[in-house]
Amino acid sequence: MRAQRLPTMATPTLQQRKTFALIRILGGMVAALYLSVVVVTNLLEGAPFAGSLIFTAVVAVVGYAYAAWYLRDLSAVAREERAARKSK
Repeated sequence: MRAQRLPTMATPTLQQRKTFALIRILGGMVAALYLSVVVVTNLLEGAPFAGSLIFTAVVAVVGYAYAAWYLRDLSAVAREERAARKSK
């Protein structure tokens, strides 16, 4: 039995890459901000920083890291756009 090659997928345009990065940045920031508010609110109400509250704080940090990662991607798209404009 021969393995079939999958068709190659089209490369997204710079505008599509920019849109995808912005959506991911906003999504990561909204999730992280919400979870941060949950953690701070619980701490202000006197809940101990243990168990599920620690997990919630860790997930919030992961959300910020996710947004930061795609911010780098957005920066790379901006550099490519500038290079494309200069070459025209």
